Amino acid sequence: MPESATGVAMNTIEVRFTGGMLALNRLLMTLQNKRMPVAGFTLGREAQGESGGMRATILLDCPPESAQRYTALISALEDVTEAGTAETIEVALIGASKGWREAAEQSGIEAHEDDGTVVASGDPEKVEEFLAALGDSVEAMVRLGPVAHPAGRARGGV
Repeated sequence: MPESATGVAMNTIEVRFTGGMLALNRLLMTLQNKRMPVAGFTLGREAQGESGGMRATILLDCPPESAQRYTALISALEDVTEAGTAETIEVALIGASKGWREAAEQSGIEAHEDDGTVVASGDPEKVEEFLAALGDSVEAMVRLGPVAHPAGRARGGV
C-alpha cells in the first residue's frame, strides 16, 4: 500500500447529499476551508429509483479521530442526508503470472482472470501481501489504490 503523507492509515468517508451542483460546491468549499487532508475524491450519482442525489466518497489522510471530527462537520451541512465511514480497498491489474490463484487464496483477496489480465482486489495490506508473494513472476502491473469502496449502488462517476 502506498505510504500516506502523514504515516497513518487512510480513512474513508461516504457522503450522500441532494441539492445538485450548489450542494456539491458547498461540500468542496467545506473540504477546502477546513483544510481537510483529502487524498482522494470520487463522485457518483445515485442509481435510478433512489433519492436522485449524489454520493461523494472521500479518502482522508489523517488519524481515525480526526476523520470522525471531519465527518461530523460534513454531516452538519444542510444538503447532506448521510455521512459515515466506508470501506477502503486496493485494486491491482496484473499481466497473468504463475501461481496467482494460490497467492490470492493465501492472502485472502478476491482475484479473477479476464483475457490474460488478473484483477485482484481487497484490503490494501492483503493486496500488498499478494503482490509480494508473486515476486518477480509479474510481467506488468497497474495499481489503483487505495481507493474507496462505496456502499450501495451508483451510476456514473468523476
